[in-house]
Amino acid sequence: MEYVEIEKDDVRTIAELSEANLTHGDTIINRILEDVREGRYYGVKAIENGKMAGFYTYVDDSIEFTTPQSELEKKIAEIADGGKVVTGDSIFIYPEFQHRGLGQELARRVSGLARAHGGKYFITEAWIHPDGSIPSHKAFLCNGEVVFEKVIPMFYKDIWKLGMECPICGRNCVCGAEIQLHKL
Repeated sequence: MEYVEIEKDDVRTIAELSEANLTHGDTIINRILEDVREGRYYGVKAIENGKMAGFYTYVDDSIEFTTPQSELEKKIAEIADGGKVVTGDSIFIYPEFQHRGLGQELARRVSGLARAHGGKYFITEAWIHPDGSIPSHKAFLCNGEVVFEKVIPMFYKDIWKLGMECPICGRNCVCGAEIQLHKL
């Protein structure tokens, strides 16, 4: 497996995969493309035999969540105390490459990239499915020491107001989120 930084040519594929498999809606693609235009979008992809196996991306110098969370954003800024914070954006592993440790390795490598760009803290927002599973949990633990954590039930209940849908629940989302702040 080869791990390399994402390139401009990867962004459309990443945006489409994020939209199709994570939160649905044109809002996602437009936000990713805006972050790319602003030079704030970074990531690492895994490649095997010339095929992308997965990716993990982040937005540089940002404290943001899928849904507005002003109190949570203030709390994280307070903990960071002026240290540069980056926000994990999307992690995706193609099904045929899952359960091979790619998520953990991508997390270690994207954290290294964030550190190289001056990041001190890394935010993860893990989707908690209605059955209680958290698919990204193991990978996110590889982003660094957890210095703050909060579980928020029904975190995505209002994503429909932002023009998005949950890939599991649709418009009436009941999924929660596990928010973690990692020290890089």
